[in-house]
Formats: sequence, C-alpha cells, structure tokens
Amino acid sequence: MSGPRFPASSSEGISSHSRPPAAIRCVAIDAVGTLIEADPPVVDAYVEIGRRHGSDLGRDQVARRLSEAFTICAETDMASGENGLRTSEKMERERWRWIVGEVFACLEDQVVVRRCFDELFEHFGRASAWRCYEDVEQTIAKIESRGLDMVIASNFDHRLHTVCLGWSPLQRARAVIVSSEVGWRKPGALFFDALVTACGCRADEVLMVGDDPVNDFQGALEAGLQAVLLDRGKNPGGVTDDAPGTGRPSEIAALDELEAWLS
Repeated sequence: MSGPRFPASSSEGISSHSRPPAAIRCVAIDAVGTLIEADPPVVDAYVEIGRRHGSDLGRDQVARRLSEAFTICAETDMASGENGLRTSEKMERERWRWIVGEVFACLEDQVVVRRCFDELFEHFGRASAWRCYEDVEQTIAKIESRGLDMVIASNFDHRLHTVCLGWSPLQRARAVIVSSEVGWRKPGALFFDALVTACGCRADEVLMVGDDPVNDFQGALEAGLQAVLLDRGKNPGGVTDDAPGTGRPSEIAALDELEAWLS
C-alpha cells in the first residue's frame, strides 16, 4: 500500500495528462467551502459562544487568533512530512481543542475553556450550524440526471455525517468520505484511495471538485483523478485555462459551471 503523496509544487500534475481523459462516472465534492458554509460564520459563532463563557474578545480579535492558530497547525503538519497528514477522531478533537484554547487564551480557568470547547464542538456538529450554497441542490440534481454518482469527500470528522443528514441535497450522496475515518487527510494519496474505492470506478473516472488548490485540486490530480478548482470569489464565466485535453474549465466560480463536465 502506497503512502500519501504530496502535490507537485508546479503544474506538472496537470500537464502529465497526455491522453484524452476518461468519461466521468462519479463526481466527488468537498464539503466546507464547496457544498456548505457555516451559518452564522465561524468567527461569529466563536465570538458568541466565547462570550457565554466569559470572553470579551471582539470579532476582529477572534478572526486574527483563529487565523494564527490555523497557520501554526498547518506549519506543524508540514514540518512532520507525510505523517502530518495522519488523522483520527481523537486527533481531530484534540486539534480543535488546541485551537479553541489558543483563541480563548484569555480565559485562564481551564475548566471554562474546556466547556467553551465542548459547546463549540457540539455546535459545529449540528446541521443547523451550516447551510448549503444556493447552487448545490440544482447541481446535484444535474449530476443525478446524467446518471452519475456523487460522493462527498472532506477533511472533517464524524460530525459531518450528522450535518449531511440535515440537508436533503446532501442525503443523496453515494457515500460521505471523512478524513478522520480514513486515517489520512487530503491531499494524502490514501485519502484518495479510499475515495476512489467508495466511488466504485477507476481513479481517472472520478472528478474531484473543491475550493482548496492543494487538498482538492492538486492532491486529486496527483492521485490520478480529474479535478476542478472552485473559486467562489472569481467572476462567473471569467477567463480560465481549460483542463488539458478536455476543453473544459479547470477553475469555476460556482457549481453550476460544472455543466461542461457533466455532458
């Protein structure tokens, strides 16, 4: 069994496709930032729940501390090499516990910090803490109308299953692949191996769609999948390079622009 592969630092993974791509049989879609977003936003939830536990931090302060904590996590993982992509339910919970502790370091009582973490962890495990983007339901319907399967592939933990059960479009997924259950996070090859197995077809017959250039796009290409990068801040219909040999956009601004890949 091969270990996780890291994405290429250049466009080598993209240009290596010299033959016509295989027909798509399954569309794998990332969750957070692609299918769903926190509602209220993550920062607002942290501010509100933090205040219930004695925090007086404002939105800007929480946003900055969250960003700093995420950066430290990413740098620590990168310094660990391939092992930095290992994960589990326990590791994910501890990761979030550490992040909450960093954000609310002003709360000196560790019992209070633990209670704050417990409430935040539970909050983001509810379907009501999230919402589907407006283009999700129609896109999934189009995928189904073409006779294609759809799976959800996310760096998340077991809570994502509950979230997906709370939104009818997401209930139609063939499978929900969660990094904490696979044991590896994207862009690790073993995550994509598990994803392809769940799709029930060859790797090159899977289209990965997500908003992270490394985890979703390059990681998928390195694992032999086809991939599209979603940039919701991009102008819809804007000029973008086609995926080699496909005549289809490698980057889209909304999920309804996947139409070219579904024909």
